[in-house]
Parts: sequence; C-alpha cells; structure tokens
Amino acid sequence: MMDLEKMKKRKKELGITNQELSERSGVPLGTVNKIFSGATKSPQYDTILALETVLGMTFYRDEDGPYVSSVHEEALEYSVHGRYTLEDYYALPDHVRAELIDGTFYYMSSPGLVHQKLIGELYFQFKEYIRRKDGPCEVFLSPFDVFLDSDDKTVVQPDLMIICDQTRVESKGVAGAPDFVIEIISQSTGKKDYSIKLNKYWSAGVREYWIVDPLKGRILTYCFNDGDMDMKIYGMHDTVPVGIYEDLSIDFGEFSFLV
Repeated sequence: MMDLEKMKKRKKELGITNQELSERSGVPLGTVNKIFSGATKSPQYDTILALETVLGMTFYRDEDGPYVSSVHEEALEYSVHGRYTLEDYYALPDHVRAELIDGTFYYMSSPGLVHQKLIGELYFQFKEYIRRKDGPCEVFLSPFDVFLDSDDKTVVQPDLMIICDQTRVESKGVAGAPDFVIEIISQSTGKKDYSIKLNKYWSAGVREYWIVDPLKGRILTYCFNDGDMDMKIYGMHDTVPVGIYEDLSIDFGEFSFLV
C-alpha cells in the first residue's frame, strides 16, 4: 500500500512542489493534487511508481532507517512470480513488437514520422561524435534486445542506446545495462517509459536516461550516480548536454521538423 506520510515527508525534504512533481513524473497535476490531499486513496500502480521514483523512494533512508517502497516490493514480488519468460518472448510472431518486463509483455506500435526523424538525427550525431573522438562506445537502435537484468523475465528494446563495454554485445543482443538510453514517447508508451522503464534502467545500472517527449514538448534527462538521480527538464528547442561525455550537447533547435 502507498505510504502517503512518507511521500509527503520526502517531498518536503526535497522542496518539490506538486507542479514540479507532476512535470518530472509525467503524472497529471490533478492526480498529484488528489493523492497528496488524501482524496485518492488507492492510486494506480504505475502512478505511485512514477511519483516514488522521482522522490527517490525506490530505496530511501532517513532517521527512521532504510525504507523500501511498497511499490518496489510489489515489483520484486512480481518479478519472481511473473508469468512470461524469454521462451514466450521468442515464440511471438515476427510481426508482433513487444518488450518483456518482469514477466509481463508490453506491446509496441510502429513508430511514427517524428519518432523516425528524431531517432535518425540523434543516431547520426552520437555516431559522428564517437567516430571523431575514436571512442570505445557504439550506438545501437531499436529493435535490438537488451537483457537488462540478465535473467529470463526482462528484455527491452530502447529506441537508442550507447554501449561502451563491447564484450557485453552479442549477436542476439546486449547482456546487462547500456551506458546511455533514449526513449521517444508515443501515446502507447508514455506510462511505461516515464515510470516502469525509468525504474528498471535506474536499478539495472544505466548511467544516463533521456525521455524525449514530442507530445508534451520536452526532454527529461536522468543521470544516475551511486544510487542518486539528477533530473533536468528541457524544451524541444533547447541544447541538451550529454552527461556521459564532457564536451557533447545535442541542439534540438536544429531539428527543423520539430514544431
């Protein structure tokens, strides 16, 4: 169950307003207001997961001792007893696109025009930077499987990822967490990318995660370091620094197709 008092306490410690919490989590402001006023007693699982992730309450310590969120406990429980495995994933028809997360299938629609143009531009800029620097990393695009937890219950396909340890790249996919991930939001993937995959990438060891949301006109960047999360919000025409590199930024204002 949701621990509202713990959430209120953590929110106060961080100095985050309901508006900021809404923007960072992707949860509508009206829903956030209802939860913290006590009007909503039993919010949806994805909603609480998104809020607790932004508040840093997946694993959290205060003067009362360590706190493991009820949502995270539920996720761990589900990951043990999830119904589907890699065997089911490989048995899907070729025309069906899906990700398997903690034993549950999340089906994906085909990407639209803006999505395709964005991912192409981003791939080109990262690829050129790495080639120019003669760096050890490599850029990959979906569909390419990532066995995030190195188990048989989770396999995801990030829209774009950077892998710096090439020993983890195999013919069938990537074993473990990428260094850098970008997901581009569509109407069908919003809740998954803002909450479930944010939490999975963080806990798996991804160093940096971007959510590019053309629908809401913003880019959210998350840098994960020693259990901490540094999150920033940019507009769709801003220049966004890449945290895993010291001298690379992506100027979204150069993308003329973004209006």
